[in-house]
Amino acid sequence: MKQLFILVLTLTFFSCQKNEELQENILADYIELNSSLEVADLIACAGGKEGGLIGGATEPTDVFFYPIIGATDFRYFEAENIADSLDFSKYIAKDLSSEPIFNGYLWKFNNVSFTGERMGVVTYKTPGKLHTCTPIRQKTTTKPTEVNPELGQVLSNGTAPTFTWKDGLIKESVIYFQVISDEDNNFISGTYTIEKQFTFYDLENVVLNITDPTSLPTLAPNKKYKFTMMGVSEDNWVNLLIEKEFSTD
Repeated sequence: MKQLFILVLTLTFFSCQKNEELQENILADYIELNSSLEVADLIACAGGKEGGLIGGATEPTDVFFYPIIGATDFRYFEAENIADSLDFSKYIAKDLSSEPIFNGYLWKFNNVSFTGERMGVVTYKTPGKLHTCTPIRQKTTTKPTEVNPELGQVLSNGTAPTFTWKDGLIKESVIYFQVISDEDNNFISGTYTIEKQFTFYDLENVVLNITDPTSLPTLAPNKKYKFTMMGVSEDNWVNLLIEKEFSTD
């Protein structure tokens, strides 16, 4: 019995010692420190250009993510070398400003200026889970996001308009994210397609839907709305941003 007690004390000591060596600001260590939580994914991407991307941005790069209900403790980790994209021991936490978009349905970190390219990972927690995104390759200075509303078109059809678009200068988008919002920037629907068209609210060609599942979104007649589309590459970089206002019949 005495030997068992000593063994337990020894294991506890080395376990505590190991945890004390782990650093919360290193992504690999942060995941280990939260090993009691189930690892889950989250949806994130990034885009940017000189002068900022969305609205009154004060930093050149926006790291967008979708915080599901109950999400807390938003964090951003960054690796300086693209070759380290899968080595979470090279991702270091950065203290960035963050803010809601579409009145809080989505969120973004405002990444400060850097040269070349960087890899980023967003994390947050929900009860019993630690969520991490697929690493994001940020190309603000090498392949800045193209902002070109002329590449998008809204085909009026009452309260079920169709939106179409073309790729811009960077022909690397593999998926397209569409957001419909109202005049007050309230989020109405968010969908992903691999086709360059979406009809509200037809989910036939939708491959991922982040719209509130508890309600069916609708558009009112004779109202103004905004269509936002992001063309995203396989490495989660936004190649193209289209924003267009439209009115229903």
